[in-house]
Amino acid sequence: MAVIKRIQSNYNSILRAKIHFFLKKSLWMYLISMFLIGYAIPIASLGIFLSSLIYFFCLIIILIPIYHFSAKAIADKNSFDADIEFNEQHIIIRHRNKAVVETKEWDWVKKLDITDRNVFLVVYNPNRFLISLSKNSLSESELQFFEKKKGNI
Repeated sequence: MAVIKRIQSNYNSILRAKIHFFLKKSLWMYLISMFLIGYAIPIASLGIFLSSLIYFFCLIIILIPIYHFSAKAIADKNSFDADIEFNEQHIIIRHRNKAVVETKEWDWVKKLDITDRNVFLVVYNPNRFLISLSKNSLSESELQFFEKKKGNI
């Protein structure tokens, strides 16, 4: 069984990856740190909990444009466009914008998450790299392939 999908690095895919990593890793760190700031510097007459929530929402208001501009900058700089073949033994990356074919082993995949809507593959790369596949674009056999591979990673 082989699954072949075209993966492009554009604004939407980069922003989706940033949001995925934020929800998986950063959210709890930000919540805890804003609680500590709310404990150390509470807003007068609001208490620790409400102060922490206000600090957290102010942080989110700051992060939204940062994530937007960061995703735009990375999309302009990065030009990843490839057909990726996932088979039992290897992951073969055929770049469309370069005459390069890469072959990776499955140990290149750090984590494989299957959610209600997507299949996420976090790969070992110098920068965090996320391959996101919509479940709507996968057949039942392709989805079973990734569920089987998830058990091996």
